[in-house]
Amino acid sequence: MSTTRRRFTAFVLVVVGIVGLGVASAAQLTVGAGSLGAGTAAVASCQPAGQPISVGFTTTTFSAGQYQASAVTLGNVNAACAGLKYRIQPRGAGGAAVGSELTGTVTLGTGGTLTATFPANVPASTITGVDLVIHS
Repeated sequence: MSTTRRRFTAFVLVVVGIVGLGVASAAQLTVGAGSLGAGTAAVASCQPAGQPISVGFTTTTFSAGQYQASAVTLGNVNAACAGLKYRIQPRGAGGAAVGSELTGTVTLGTGGTLTATFPANVPASTITGVDLVIHS
């Protein structure tokens, strides 16, 4: 075997070894209760699995041929979520973000409702869903 071929083979083995070590290290990462890394962990939820949250929008104006959403109202939010923080991101076609992300502290109204106001009206027809995270 020529010297060039041996060097190339040695180089390929080194690259394969480094990649293998990287994969083995990532596979052994763990996720603790206090932080997140490469992995997943179940966390306690304030919202029971059998209690879905409803989503509605307040439309206050009709402008440029479209209804404009001024707020999002979440219903049936469990009382255990009160006092925690929330993040709400309206989504449109293809899952793209529409409008601004809303953040705040969960303050529940009658029937477990939480209403968050958009800083600027969003065309209601562009909203196809929302992402909601309630966290500490």
